[in-house]
Amino acid sequence: MIARGRAVLLACAGYTAAAVAYTWPLAARLNGVPHDRFDPLLTTWFLWWSGTQAVPLTARWWNAPMFAPATGVFAFSEHLLGLTPIAVPFTLLSGNPLVGHNVAFIATYVLSAICAHFLAYTLTKRHDVSAVAAVAFAFAPYRLPQAPHIQVLASFWTPLCLGALHRYAQTRRTRWIVLASGAWVLQGLSCGYFALFLAVLVALWFLWFAIGHWPVRHVIAASAAFGAGALVLAPFLYGYQSILRDTYGFTRSIGEMRAFSADVASLLSAGEDLLVWSWVRVFDRPEANLFPGLTIVVLCALALRAARPFAADVTERRRTVLVRRTLAVLLAVLLAASALPFAYGTWQLTIGGARLVSISRGDKPLSVAFAVALLLLAFLPGVRAAFRRRSAAAFYVLAAFVTWIFALGPDPTLMGQRLLYRAPYSWLMLMPGFDGLRVPARFWTMTLVCLAVTGALAVHRLQGSARRIAVALAIAGLLVDGWPARFAVLAAPPIRPSPDGAAFRLDLPISDAGDPQALYQQMFDPKPLYNGFSGFTAPHYPAMKALLEEGDERVLRILAARGPLAIVIDHAGDVDGTQRALVRAFPGVRAVRAEAEWSSYLIPQGDAPAETPDPTGTPVRVKSVTASAGKAPAGRAIDGNLDTAWSAAKDTPDIVFTIELEESGAVGQVVVELAQYAADFPARLRIDVSPDGAQWSTVSSGSGALPAYYAGIRHPKEVPAVFPIGRDGVRFIRLEQTGTSARDWSIAELRVLR
Repeated sequence: MIARGRAVLLACAGYTAAAVAYTWPLAARLNGVPHDRFDPLLTTWFLWWSGTQAVPLTARWWNAPMFAPATGVFAFSEHLLGLTPIAVPFTLLSGNPLVGHNVAFIATYVLSAICAHFLAYTLTKRHDVSAVAAVAFAFAPYRLPQAPHIQVLASFWTPLCLGALHRYAQTRRTRWIVLASGAWVLQGLSCGYFALFLAVLVALWFLWFAIGHWPVRHVIAASAAFGAGALVLAPFLYGYQSILRDTYGFTRSIGEMRAFSADVASLLSAGEDLLVWSWVRVFDRPEANLFPGLTIVVLCALALRAARPFAADVTERRRTVLVRRTLAVLLAVLLAASALPFAYGTWQLTIGGARLVSISRGDKPLSVAFAVALLLLAFLPGVRAAFRRRSAAAFYVLAAFVTWIFALGPDPTLMGQRLLYRAPYSWLMLMPGFDGLRVPARFWTMTLVCLAVTGALAVHRLQGSARRIAVALAIAGLLVDGWPARFAVLAAPPIRPSPDGAAFRLDLPISDAGDPQALYQQMFDPKPLYNGFSGFTAPHYPAMKALLEEGDERVLRILAARGPLAIVIDHAGDVDGTQRALVRAFPGVRAVRAEAEWSSYLIPQGDAPAETPDPTGTPVRVKSVTASAGKAPAGRAIDGNLDTAWSAAKDTPDIVFTIELEESGAVGQVVVELAQYAADFPARLRIDVSPDGAQWSTVSSGSGALPAYYAGIRHPKEVPAVFPIGRDGVRFIRLEQTGTSARDWSIAELRVLR
């Protein structure tokens, strides 16, 4: 027992030393910012708010003070509650939220190693072998590009959950299944993605190890434990659902999911900051640097060779052999059919003038081929034998393959070319939650757990000095594969206090670089903030930014109407001084600080300008709509579906969208519902009306930002921008975006009201 405890302490000390060295100089500069000043500042703010400023699940917690006056904005990204027990004590002791964040950041590496060690030790009962799994998981090459996302690094609960499941399978002691369920809950509280991804891996685990093997009472006990865990997570999931879907109508489009899915060639895409492998970049895609490193590939190859999945089984029935051979032939035919469109284009088989087969795309036969390949895999003698004995090595090899397939997302590609017509991940999207996940590529984290265990089991098969040498070489190789060339630690933004007496704060200019730093300032200057930076953006925010960029002083009057307004301007972002000029020209403004790099101002509370109208009136029937340009048919603007839209590409000049009514009559308003396209309002819109389509008169001309701003504040789900018409005898309405815009112009739904 003493020797075992010494080994555990030695392993923990080694993992801590490796984590400190890997992230150096972060441990020496705990008040710095790891990697960049974007997401790390955001996650620091989330840990600060979730851990020190509000009680979870309360209205105050959800209504965090950014994107003012929007509500429920804490649901726009991960809450990181599972990391607050690590971060909060150091935040409170130091008075600096970055210190708490950075201690938690380093701890994710240490804890990932310890929990992977626990999983491997549960299977092998050897600490040296378990160290291979620990290093393979904690310092995998994939983790370095994910340094901005502490929630992705906080995946240590996953191997702990799997290890506890194996302990329960070995002992049937209740504490282990409770620990497994608790680890799943804490994984979900640390990273919402992994609540779902780990649930899939756990389901695969039960299918392999428990179903048909465990007594029913143990299956029921395990189901009850995870059911209780689901009840703990339910209030969080409900909160996200009610805010994101019901209040805001936010969804993740299939286009976003495709953009953030891995490509098959992503296996040969390494992070640019790696010491050894940064040159491996065959195909690059956001968040899809899946290069696993050379060492783990060698270890998994050794494990696969030892598993002998193609080994013959002399006891096999002839029927099984026949089925396997039939599947192999069918697979070969389907693969050939998949290749034909690439070689010959559309291919047809015609006999006697009758077309028997037509293949125009390779993804459909390849999808069937993939399903046949899975069936063939299930009929391999080695796989069947491994399942009968519930082999851990076989499970983790197969689970690594399955989770990698899921990481390819809803439309798997090779070098950007679509492979499958309907992918396995699309099946997951039928389940609650999966259709809201933006980055399927993060499924690779589940793959990493499986690869780490597989590598440890490969070394475990060796004996004596061969195993000791293999362990040493494997650990050295794994560290080299995943080690950074340098670990960037940036200085924290300097503190820039707002003037005394302010009720709200606005940092200018609004930008992707400036907004995270505005959140950082708020942690030391806790006033409601008009800025915001998160996974989703408040619907009114793009319009507010546009009004400020246009120099429209009405936006300052709107913001100051809620209370005295502090404005802090970063001079580096306002090189030409336009933002300072806008603020200085505002009546009653007081300059408070004028530093070399920044300045601050206080605008007293005043009256807001007249608001744009809300939608009002009875609908007028629209006969047809046409557009002079567009990325989608104009009819999408009147199809009754807020999820579809007509859009015109940015930088396209003088786009005209014409509406023909069923009959001539009075028109009070044109309502352009932007919904999830809230940023795609027209930059400059002129509205003309006509009784006959020949003679036109202009009823309004100007920026579309102000109607879009009020629409986003009042109705954040539909975002109905209202443009008054107030004319009789109208049969045709012409909306023209004059000039060009840096944004698309989109219409999710269009209504004409009398």
